[in-house]
Amino acid sequence: MSKSNVCVLSIDAGGTFLKAALVKTDGTLVKNSFLRVPVNSGGSANAISTSYRQLAILGLAKARENSLDLSAVGVCIPGPFDYVGGISLMTHKYASIKGLPMRPWLQEILGEIPVCFLHDSHAFLLGALWNSTVHESERTAGVIIGTGLGFATMLGGKIFANEQNGPGISIFSRPYRGRTSEDYVSRRAILSRYCDLTGRNSNTLDVVDIAVLACEGQAEAALVFKETGQYLSEIIYDIMRENRFECLLLGGAISKSSDLFMPELKSGLSDLPHLHYIGAADDIDMAPVLGAARAALFPVQYRY
Repeated sequence: MSKSNVCVLSIDAGGTFLKAALVKTDGTLVKNSFLRVPVNSGGSANAISTSYRQLAILGLAKARENSLDLSAVGVCIPGPFDYVGGISLMTHKYASIKGLPMRPWLQEILGEIPVCFLHDSHAFLLGALWNSTVHESERTAGVIIGTGLGFATMLGGKIFANEQNGPGISIFSRPYRGRTSEDYVSRRAILSRYCDLTGRNSNTLDVVDIAVLACEGQAEAALVFKETGQYLSEIIYDIMRENRFECLLLGGAISKSSDLFMPELKSGLSDLPHLHYIGAADDIDMAPVLGAARAALFPVQYRY
C-alpha cells in the first residue's frame, strides 16, 4: 500500500479524556477523524484499559471509513513513565495501572503494530515544528503552560532527554521566589493570583474567563497575565542564555491567550543575543497529537 494510504492513530493521553486523530505520513490530519473518549485517571485498571480499547476500536473504524491502512500508534503521556516499555510509573494519577504494560490494550484491537510512547512535552515540540511556519532552529525550546508548566528542548534536530526519555531540562519544580516555578506560572497560579486581587472564588471561573476580562480591559485580569509573562521570562532566562536557544515556542491551553503576556515575556528575554523567535505554536491543541504521530512514523532521535 502506498504511503498516501497509510495513517497512524495518534493519542494525547490526558487525565480526563483520551484525545486522538488519524494522521497521514505527510503530517496532515485525516478530515473528521478527531476522537475523544472519557478516561478516569483515578479509576480501576479495567476501566482505564477499556477506554484505550474503545479508542482503538473507534480509530480502526475511522481508518477503514477512509480506506486507510492503520500502520502504527503514537501515544503522548506525562511522566514518570517507562517510554520504551510502555508502562506507567505514575502515582499521582493512573495509580491503578502503575507497572502494567499498556501496549497490549491497543494491540489486542489493532494487531501487532508498533505502539510508540513519548513524553507529552516532547510531543508538543515535535508537533509544533512539523510542517510549521517556524523554521526548525538548531536549538529550540518549548514551554507548555496549562495545568502545570512543561518544558522541552531540541538540539540539532534531536530531543534533549534524560535517561527515562523525559525532558532533559525540567522547570516546573525549580525554586523561584521562595516557592516553585509552577506556583507562579500555571492554571492554579493564575486563578490564585486573580482571586487574591479580586476576592472572587476560584470555583466560579477558569483562566479563559480571566483572559476574556483582560481583553475587555479589566485591570486585575490584565495584571495577572502581565505578571505571568514577567515570571516566565525570569524562570527561563538563565536556561535560555546558558543553552543559547534560538527559538521559543509556546503551547498548552493558557498559551492560547499569549497575546496577553507576550510583551512582558519578550521584554524579559530581549537581551539574549541568540534568541531570534518567540511565539505560540501554529495549532496549540493539535501539536501534541501531531508530535505523537511524528514519533510513531519516524523514530525519535534523542540526545542525552
